[in-house]
Amino acid sequence: MTASTGATAKAKAEPRFELSAGALCLDFANSWGDRRRPESDRLAGYPALLDFGVESGLLAGSAAARLLRQARRDPHAATRTFTAAIALREALYRIFSAQARGRRAQPADLGAVNRALQAALPHLRVTRRGEGYAWNWDENGADALAAPLRPIARSAAELLTSDDLARVRECDGATCTWLFLDESRNRSRRWCSMESCGNRAKARRHYHRQRGAG
Repeated sequence: MTASTGATAKAKAEPRFELSAGALCLDFANSWGDRRRPESDRLAGYPALLDFGVESGLLAGSAAARLLRQARRDPHAATRTFTAAIALREALYRIFSAQARGRRAQPADLGAVNRALQAALPHLRVTRRGEGYAWNWDENGADALAAPLRPIARSAAELLTSDDLARVRECDGATCTWLFLDESRNRSRRWCSMESCGNRAKARRHYHRQRGAG
């Protein structure tokens, strides 16, 4: 197992993940931003899953370092957890992509989310925070390597059962598979960003207009 080069490394590197979708589960799905290009997949092994956990605030750096040590001691368990992470990520992508396109999600994908949720919820705790209380996750015990997946499963369940589900969009870029919550005033956002896919789409339209006028 290779060591992490991101947030779990001693020397802090540039962020590996762009966390701008508006929901944790969508950020996780977006760890592969263009599913036509395998090289755009930023989730390349269990250490990268820990990087996602740290960068998104799911794990403290100390917890990620402890899980990385555990993964090195038991690489087969780490591989199983990473395989489950990829399966959950792709189920989430298909579910929310279908929602964005006005289609029904496949029962198998919803089943994958429910299984991840069922595995996660026994680890949910109420703990003290300041003068009050807050939800928290038990990062120890059985199957600790799956700790980063638990809040992701909960985020997916919360989004699927909230009014925000109607605001889920998928970028209209020709190859982009970026998911996001449309927070624009008139619910008309089409691109992951105007600086990337939006400008490329404008350039394509201009090119075709110029050719048509020629």
